[in-house]
Amino acid sequence: MATTFMDTDKMKNVSNGFEGVSNTLKAVSMALQAAMYALKFASFISFGATAWMERWVSNLQPKVENLAKKTGEISDDIDTAIANHQAASQSGNSF
Repeated sequence: MATTFMDTDKMKNVSNGFEGVSNTLKAVSMALQAAMYALKFASFISFGATAWMERWVSNLQPKVENLAKKTGEISDDIDTAIANHQAASQSGNSF
């Protein structure tokens, strides 16, 4: 039976890194959404001159939001792996 070792401190740092990226991307997504509203308003005032910018931002924002969700999921998955590894180590088993 093979034994697996995990440096849980390093893996927690990796998880925290993904969580930080996720939080940053969420903030960027919110900023892009605010920019979309501002560009819609500016487009109304400028008779559509900034409408293309709003469309570009509105195409980008969901992709950033999805990336934030995925990096958050990776962080959660790493945390789950750490918890499972520690639980197995405490019970005398190993993955």
